[in-house]
Amino acid sequence: RWYPRPWRDRYGEELVALMEDGLDGRRPSVRFRWSIAAAGLRERAVEGGLLGRSAHPDERARAGVVLVLSGWAACLFATAVFAKLAEHFSTALPAAQRAVPEGAYDALAGAVALALACSALALAVSSRALVHLAVGGAWRRLAAPLALAGASTLVVGAGVALLALWAHTLSHAARNGGDAAYGAAFVAWALLVAGTLGLWARAGAVALKALDLGARALGAVSWLAALVTVAMSAATAALALWWAQMALHAPWFLHGTAAGTRGSAYDPTLVGAAALMVVALGVAQYGSLRILGARRELASRRA
Repeated sequence: RWYPRPWRDRYGEELVALMEDGLDGRRPSVRFRWSIAAAGLRERAVEGGLLGRSAHPDERARAGVVLVLSGWAACLFATAVFAKLAEHFSTALPAAQRAVPEGAYDALAGAVALALACSALALAVSSRALVHLAVGGAWRRLAAPLALAGASTLVVGAGVALLALWAHTLSHAARNGGDAAYGAAFVAWALLVAGTLGLWARAGAVALKALDLGARALGAVSWLAALVTVAMSAATAALALWWAQMALHAPWFLHGTAAGTRGSAYDPTLVGAAALMVVALGVAQYGSLRILGARRELASRRA
């Protein structure tokens, strides 16, 4: 079952016979099981357009967009964590040293806004296909993913309200690590936000697979996804520049100690957010490469 159903229908019996002959009555080892699982997942990736060139260019372009969407969801979460960590950072810097880190922070915000605008445009471009999907009754494919993502969003909103009310009863020190219960609740809420973004990304992937996009609409969505990747690259570079400037001029801000103290600039949460952003960018860049390769092949076919 690691293999996709069409592959199993065509080659499944042969694979089972081959495995039985190879094992010769012995129990399969862990290495044997992993080899079957890896081969099956690779076949799923090939069939889905994530690997190789056997899938139609349109399917490879759709797969690339899904990868960009997944990377963007992870990047958005990492950016939200960074924004929380960077609150009021300017107050920790002398006035003469604020220009570069403030510019980097603004550049990151601008890159995120650009990516959000591209996402909104991609949704607008797909609106006609969405209407056709709803009218045709195929919306049932999206009902469960959308309902789950919507319900999770409502829970996230309720969590924001409850955390805000709780925070007003605490001091600044308690809100920033001094109250263990509040800290645990905030981490749980952050994990819920991450899960919610993942659910929306999954709903978007299901919708993209179900939508009957024309060549022009798919081309527009593909180029918008590539532009989202460019924006993610700019956001990652801006975060790196901000971090370097803060480590140079105000390292105490990064690890929450008194102003003027020395110490490591590697806050674990910031390291995690930056690492997640880099991984998300790598996923999106690979997706963009799949998109560009598919678009080039389509162009050559038309020529």
